[in-house]
Amino acid sequence: MRSISFIAVAFLVAPVTGIALGRYALTAPATRITPPPRSAAHNEAANTVSCFDTSPHKTIFVTVAPDVRLEVLDWGGSGETMVLLTGSGDNAHVYDQFAYQFTEYFHVIGITRRGYGRSSQPAQGYDLETRARDDIAVLDTLNIRQAVFVGHSLAGTELSKLGAVYPDRVEKLVYLDALDIGSGGWSALPQPPLAPELTTADMESVQRFAAASARDDGYRKPLAAICNMIRTDPAGRVVGPVTPPEIGGKILAGLQPADYARIRAPALGIFNRITPQLRLPYYWSLPPAQQDEFNRNVAALSKWVDAAIQHFRSDVKRSRVVELHDTNHYVYIVDEALVVREMRKFLLAH
Repeated sequence: MRSISFIAVAFLVAPVTGIALGRYALTAPATRITPPPRSAAHNEAANTVSCFDTSPHKTIFVTVAPDVRLEVLDWGGSGETMVLLTGSGDNAHVYDQFAYQFTEYFHVIGITRRGYGRSSQPAQGYDLETRARDDIAVLDTLNIRQAVFVGHSLAGTELSKLGAVYPDRVEKLVYLDALDIGSGGWSALPQPPLAPELTTADMESVQRFAAASARDDGYRKPLAAICNMIRTDPAGRVVGPVTPPEIGGKILAGLQPADYARIRAPALGIFNRITPQLRLPYYWSLPPAQQDEFNRNVAALSKWVDAAIQHFRSDVKRSRVVELHDTNHYVYIVDEALVVREMRKFLLAH
């Protein structure tokens, strides 16, 4: 199972299962396995995956609409609430380690959006308005009046919608390499070639799959996050993603331009400014022709990122921007110390 957010996505959005997008940035992981037909029973079995979940969080399921329940993780802490929102292919367990950087100052929770992990997979409701409304429904159920929202990759679309439509519920916003992929021609960008296919040996276990993904992508997610993204057979072999590819397609179809001008809350953007020299770890495994294609497409993506960062800087009136250079889309994993330092400086300032 490969991350679906490919390079354009990978650079700007978290992977979306079943969508061949940028590996760095926008959607969820693109899968390279052909999953078998999914029955209702199979779906239910997949959504009970909890292997390797050693984080001492509490897990609750919040009903946000008829027959739609979202997984919410609560890492504890005290003070005002911090809500962690993920990239499109991820689930809240991706923050199992990062969350504890803030429990000294905040009560930290994370939401797994509909369609992913152990949250419900309804046929509809993947448009931006519904996804933002889901987040507010979680706050209402938990009696949270206002929160700091932190979002990675695709979650930037939700942050912008929350800030524009629900300003009284938003204390501050933090965008973790989460640019406005709903405008500026992002969807038309050419995509770099995917990494080489995973081998049969790579799929033999969750651990081997995680190791192969780290080699190719340059970051390592918590195992609980991976376990809640994939399906395994009785022998422990990885056989496919939990999320069917059509869900990622519905999310992409529902993207909208960010209405930055309506955002009143202070906002921090920590962005990966890529250059034409950027190379992902798997680049060196590509044949020469695909390396040339990668080079051309990264150059185009670099121009888009430059314009998108400037768009955020100029149109979000109370914004602060921190630029990293040619790092990984998962900035909060690869550059954790820097990201935490900048977030604390921004969030704890009065």
